[in-house]
Amino acid sequence: MPQTLGEAKDFMVGVLMKMPEAVKRVWNEEAMPIWQRMWAWFVDIWNRTLGPIIDSLWQKFLGLLGKEVEKRRPDIEQQFREERQEMQKDIWERFKDLWR
Repeated sequence: MPQTLGEAKDFMVGVLMKMPEAVKRVWNEEAMPIWQRMWAWFVDIWNRTLGPIIDSLWQKFLGLLGKEVEKRRPDIEQQFREERQEMQKDIWERFKDLWR
């Protein structure tokens, strides 16, 4: 038990200096192994149950999306051409305004 204020200060500084190492040790030796086991358990459950179902649905969705994009491709390309022409006109007008 510290007898003076100086001893109490030294004691607290010593405790505070050891705190980061103690927290690091507890985290690495106790908390991380628990989290790693929980993660491995979750990944295992996911891979055996929901993962294949979600993957199959995702692949079907991407297939449908690709078909829809290909169906709309000509319209999209036409819109891009129109917007590019408008932007070029706008840039040219702004450039001409700089010289006025």
